[in-house]
Amino acid sequence: MKPFSRIETLWGIMSVGAAIVALRLFDLQVMEHAAYWGAAERNRVQVIHETAPRGRFFDRNGVLLASNRLSFSVVYFPREAAAEKELEPLSRALAPELRLAPGDILGKLREAEKEKTTIRLAEDIPLREMFRLSELKVRYPGIYLVREAQRDYPDGVLAGHLIGYLGKMAPRAWRHLKRLGYRIDSRVGRFGLEKVFEDVLRGQDGGIDLEVDARGRLQRILGRRAGVPGNDVYLTIDSKIEKAASDGLASSPTRRGAAVAIDPRTGAILALVSAPEFDPGDFLSEEVTPGSVSEFDRAISGTYPPGSTFKIVVGAAGLNNDKFSIKDQVLCKGFFDLGPQVFLCWNHKGHGLISWYRAVAQSCDVYFYEMGLRTGPGLIEDYERRFGFGAKTGLSLPGEAAGKLAGPDSLPRGRRRWRQGDTVNLSIGQGGLLATPLQMATMIAAVAQRGKRWRPYYTDHIVYSGELGTYRQKPHLLGKIDLKSEVWADLEQALALVVSSGTGAAAAIPGLEVRGKTGTAQNPHGRDHAWFVGYAGLPGEAARIAVAVLVENGGHGGSAAAPIAREMFRAAFRDQTKSS
Repeated sequence: MKPFSRIETLWGIMSVGAAIVALRLFDLQVMEHAAYWGAAERNRVQVIHETAPRGRFFDRNGVLLASNRLSFSVVYFPREAAAEKELEPLSRALAPELRLAPGDILGKLREAEKEKTTIRLAEDIPLREMFRLSELKVRYPGIYLVREAQRDYPDGVLAGHLIGYLGKMAPRAWRHLKRLGYRIDSRVGRFGLEKVFEDVLRGQDGGIDLEVDARGRLQRILGRRAGVPGNDVYLTIDSKIEKAASDGLASSPTRRGAAVAIDPRTGAILALVSAPEFDPGDFLSEEVTPGSVSEFDRAISGTYPPGSTFKIVVGAAGLNNDKFSIKDQVLCKGFFDLGPQVFLCWNHKGHGLISWYRAVAQSCDVYFYEMGLRTGPGLIEDYERRFGFGAKTGLSLPGEAAGKLAGPDSLPRGRRRWRQGDTVNLSIGQGGLLATPLQMATMIAAVAQRGKRWRPYYTDHIVYSGELGTYRQKPHLLGKIDLKSEVWADLEQALALVVSSGTGAAAAIPGLEVRGKTGTAQNPHGRDHAWFVGYAGLPGEAARIAVAVLVENGGHGGSAAAPIAREMFRAAFRDQTKSS
């Protein structure tokens, strides 16, 4: 090869190399400038996050159900020069001040170092401890005391199952949520509406920007960024009715059960109570964890035989299809003879010769045994579906149960055929039929509206921070149960007699038109459950409230459940009725 050719080849190689270097420099300085600048900036700046106020919950009248209060927290942020030998003495020094075990604190410090993220060591620190901790902060770099918004539930257990609670994230959940700005120690909604509205309630955290050197030592405070509060949610709940239901169940014979109140004109939930209740504020302490208290929501997840409250549906099916009339009479001797089987009436002495109005008012089982057989199980099962049994109501809450239909079409495949004895049991709401208190409330609300079935809902409106305005929930009509007008009138008059002179007299309130039905549901696992379903309004006006009250193992609906319904009605019409 000629010398000129060698020089030319060498020059070409050098040109290609220079071009590669130039391209790489262009890539680093131009194309990836933002990424590298961000990394360098993060090495220079550390952030101590301060939790922003979470959106608040209000009832329909503006009463606070969940708010925030100022609190102080102890946080630690990892440093480049931190070593294991520094973490152990720090955990021992903090333990008596934070009233935590040194091992628990050390675990959190190690977690922060591993994930390279700030972490809260303790929250809601009393002011007295804050002064002592400020001395430790000087001796141990990485410890900071910050002001934050702490969740607060001013009325304790009121609406606890509905509102829900906050809790720490599991490490696996944080690996997914950290991309959305969550920190490893962020509290998130874990149950109820705190979980359902997590994206709405969560604000934008503020923080303190710190300049540190390469060893993680603080150089200066760059500034403080204020947090942006979350959005406020106004519920359809009426705290007066909610409290009346809560107090009533707490004073009931077993203190277990549920109570639901609905505005039958729209489907708005006015009260949703499950007993025993819990205080959402208890979960802000690490001593209380999910599963350590009763989280089971009997109002939407508990399923029970509806008992004699189901006689409303049997009556609607039979009367509307001319299977019997209100004039038909039955002789109740206290029992019903069905060949080899004998079915008892709750009144073992019998009601004598009885027809529709008195049979409903006195809840005569023998009358409904006869009328149930005349109506037929297929038709009764059809009306179960029309009134919403066997299907979820559409309330947007996790855990709602669908209940269970009963009838010849709902028998499990391969099971024995349907028998007359099954129809007799179904006629008084027993057998395989199961319903939630929420379903029972929507059923009686439909009766109050002469067949209009509204989807139940709990959000009145949401007030967004900034310029997003306000969202308002609109009622949604699911459908209509078509009955003859005279059948609706016969049902209404019978339900009025239940309260004025029958088994539901304990629900009566002077000055109100109250209609309802009691129920005593047999329970194979113990004492009978007590039911009352009903609705109330001012004379000459449409009913404003429909309720379903269940007292687990409470015995008779007239004595255990009806008085609770009365207090809920009274709360709904406070200052509009006479005291009694």
